[in-house]
Amino acid sequence: MSGAPSLPRVLRVVLVRHADAGTPAPGSRDDVRGLTPDGESAARRLAQFGIFDRATGFFAGPEARMAATIAPVAAARGCAVVVMPALAEGAAGGWLPSDAFAETIRRYFTEASVTAMPGWESRDAVAWRVGAQVDALRGACPPDVNPDRVVPGVAVVATGGRAAITFLAARLGWAADEAHAAWSRLRLPDLSVIDLPADGTPHLVIPFGTLRV
Repeated sequence: MSGAPSLPRVLRVVLVRHADAGTPAPGSRDDVRGLTPDGESAARRLAQFGIFDRATGFFAGPEARMAATIAPVAAARGCAVVVMPALAEGAAGGWLPSDAFAETIRRYFTEASVTAMPGWESRDAVAWRVGAQVDALRGACPPDVNPDRVVPGVAVVATGGRAAITFLAARLGWAADEAHAAWSRLRLPDLSVIDLPADGTPHLVIPFGTLRV
């Protein structure tokens, strides 16, 4: 068959939930919390995953642990991490004891349009914020065009587990309980892959929890 292949209007997103950053101290700034030694080791192991090899952009939320998780991945491929405020985990009103946090995160996922407690963003607000930024990455991650094939552009997005699951739930139409259960199963770090056609239905290629780091 003659003629150039048509360009697929698909953005492949590799979502990365950050590596272990320890437990935040009450009253401390969450955005400056770095990785633990175990978290740093896991970030270096991520760099060995071939799933990142075709990435044309590496993006992270402003929390230090997010960029630190994919910095070894990007550096191994001659790239730098671009920090984007819109990819933040999201305002959560400060540190909460475990029981209070468990109840608040349940409300966050089950009552999408309201704030789970003062200082938190609603799930709908996080879905819009992260989703709009991911869609804007299409221009930065164009398809890879070869003589015999065209491969979709790949964007690596590092954020928090709550923001990542919120994004997936919005694109894939998950019920509230399904989203909450997916968040509960997340590991540190973890990754998922989703294909986002410009016109069409998103397709989950690799769910969180499939690849072990």
